[in-house]
Amino acid sequence: MAGSVPDIPGILAPPHVAHALQRRVATLLGRGNNTSFPGSQPVSFSRRHLKENLMNEDYYVCEKSDGIRCLMYLCEENREERVYLITRKNEYYLVEGLHFPTTQGPETFHKDGIIDGELVISKQDDGREETKYLMFDCLALHNKLLTGRNLDKRLGYLREYLFLPYMRLCEEFPDDTAEFPFQARFKDMERASALSKIFHEVLPRLKHVSDGLIFTSRWSPYKFGTDEKLLKWKPAEENTVDFLLILEFPQYTDPDLPEDDEDRTYTAYDWKPICHLYIWEGGKGHSPYENLYITDEEWDKLKALEEPLHERIVEAYRDKENRWRYMRFRDDKDTGNYVSTVEKVIESINDSVSKEELLAAWPDVRARWKEREREQGGLKRANSAAQHQGEAKRPKQDDQH
Repeated sequence: MAGSVPDIPGILAPPHVAHALQRRVATLLGRGNNTSFPGSQPVSFSRRHLKENLMNEDYYVCEKSDGIRCLMYLCEENREERVYLITRKNEYYLVEGLHFPTTQGPETFHKDGIIDGELVISKQDDGREETKYLMFDCLALHNKLLTGRNLDKRLGYLREYLFLPYMRLCEEFPDDTAEFPFQARFKDMERASALSKIFHEVLPRLKHVSDGLIFTSRWSPYKFGTDEKLLKWKPAEENTVDFLLILEFPQYTDPDLPEDDEDRTYTAYDWKPICHLYIWEGGKGHSPYENLYITDEEWDKLKALEEPLHERIVEAYRDKENRWRYMRFRDDKDTGNYVSTVEKVIESINDSVSKEELLAAWPDVRARWKEREREQGGLKRANSAAQHQGEAKRPKQDDQH
C-alpha cells in the first residue's frame, strides 16, 4: 500500500498574505475577528456514544482516510480563479493549475467557497501513485454560508454545484484535467445502519490508507472546532494521541580527563535519551504528561532519519503494557493534543468498542433509525392532513364578499 501522507501540492503563502486570507475566510464564515482554523474536529468514539448518539440520532458513516486534513478555499483574485488549501496549522497553500467550474459552464469558476476534505495518496491498479482530495463537507459555496444547514443539505449542495460540474469537466477534457495537481473526489457517506457494508465492501476496495471510521450527525450544523457529535472510531490499538516530543539526553563524564577539565562532562547525543511527552494546555503552553517508550532498535531508526527530533509533534499509541509507543511524526501540526482531547482519547482506549461489538450493536441501531423514519413519516402525514383540513375550512375568496 502506498504511503498515506502526500506532500501538499502548492506554494506556501507568506504570513502577511495568509493573514489577509484568514480574515477573508472569517468574514465569509461569519466568524467576526476569529481567524483560527475553522475546520471541525471529531472526538474519539467510546462506548457511551453507542447509546447516547447512534441509538438516538441519525448518523452517516464513512471511512477515515489517513492523509492530510485540509480545507479548500475557492476564491477570485484580480479577476482570476484561485484555489488554496488550508492546513490545520492555518497555513494557506496556493494550488496552481486547478479549475472548478460552476453549473454555468466550463469557463466559469467559484468565487467564494470552502470545502472540507483530506489529501490522500491513492495507489492505482497499474502501480501509479495519485494524489486525491476527498471532499466530505461544505461550509460555504457561491458566497452562501452553509454551516447552519444539516448534513443532507450541505452534501447535496456540494455535489450539485461543485462536484458534478467538476466531473463533467473531467469527462469533456480528460487530457487537461489529468494534469491537475490532484484529482477531487466525493467521499461517499453511508447511513450508519449500513455499517456492515463499510467493513465488508468499502474498506477492502480502498486504494488509500484508512485507519478507522467517522460518524457524522445527519441533522446537526457544521461546528467550528471540537464537535462533540462528530465521532472518530478506531480499533483500540490504533487510538493515538499527538504529543510534543522533548528529548533529554544523558550527561557523560569522561573518567580519563582531569576533574578540572571543562570538557570532562558533556551531553551524549549518541545515546538514547529520555523521551518526554508534553500535552497542550492552550495559553499555558505545553506541560509534561508521560514518557515515550522506545527500544534501542527504534532509536537507531529514528537517528537514521537524520532529521531534527527534539520539539517535534509525535503521534503515539498505547501498547498492551500501557506504554506510549512511537507511531509517526505529525509535521502538519504545531501543538500536541489539547488536554481535554487527550482525556477523551484515554477514555476511548479504556472503554473502546471493537469492530465486532459495533457490528453486533448494528441491528439495534438500524431498528432505531427505521423507527424514527416511521415516526417522521407519520408526523408529516398528520401535518399534511391538518393543513388540508384547514384549507377546507377556510372560506373561498368569492365567499368573503
